Amino acid sequence: MDFLYSYIILAEVYVLLGLSTNLLVGIAGIFSVSQAAVFGVGAYLVAHFLMTETLGFIPALVVAAAACIALNIVVTLPSLRVSGDYFVVTSFGIQLLATAVFTNWTNATGGANGLPGIPPPDLFGLPLESTGQLVILCSVAMAIGGLAFWLLMRAPFGRLLRAIREDELAVAAAGKNVLRAKVSAAALAGAFAGSAGGFYATFLSFVDPSSFDLDASILLLTMVVVGGARTLAGSILGPFLLLALPQVLTLVEIPTSIAAAMRQLIYGVLLILFMLFRPQGLAGEKL
Repeated sequence: MDFLYSYIILAEVYVLLGLSTNLLVGIAGIFSVSQAAVFGVGAYLVAHFLMTETLGFIPALVVAAAACIALNIVVTLPSLRVSGDYFVVTSFGIQLLATAVFTNWTNATGGANGLPGIPPPDLFGLPLESTGQLVILCSVAMAIGGLAFWLLMRAPFGRLLRAIREDELAVAAAGKNVLRAKVSAAALAGAFAGSAGGFYATFLSFVDPSSFDLDASILLLTMVVVGGARTLAGSILGPFLLLALPQVLTLVEIPTSIAAAMRQLIYGVLLILFMLFRPQGLAGEKL
């Protein structure tokens, strides 16, 4: 049962990340490959506050979300001066820079060895140590995130983001502030990613740079593409499906030395197949 609970918790954490990536890539059309870096900042901040007993879990999560909002705004503002392929390259560079910081800033992140012994989350002083309690906590967080995403997509702001994705010049010609809308979308995406980082750190009790590298960003994009961009259902289906694949691979006789590479290969093949035969994903809108 603990194995099933652990799978559900991780999938729900990645649903929050999927919402973040879907908001940027699917809704706003900002093709970023640096969301794993923002995810990592949230995880390390919550880990730091809990390990030093500076803040409780909920205040630490709020601070981490706020910091990731600011980070995404700072990163997005200069990046939006370029577009298309240039923006992808810029976000790629930001991701590599963040990975280098996570790996080399040993005083804050533990370097390549990571940070072990992160305390479990607590609610107003009550520690949540069992996986059953964490499932409930993460389910509530996923429900709140999903509801916020659903309401946003039906609000005028959500329709504005969709219009920007379809024809940015036409929206600007209509007198709308495109830059402010994109920065706002990046800020909301930062809040989702930072919150997910906090849940991730406290569930595993350990974080290291390998969880927040370029491979993690590509995995997030794959989840959105496979699940279905631009929809809430896609942000939920993608993480639950792709996180189940490694468990299926454990049933097959594969040497441990190539298991990680095999998983990346499967993700890449899935991404190509969906791009060729179902670009809208499992639950995405018809393109």
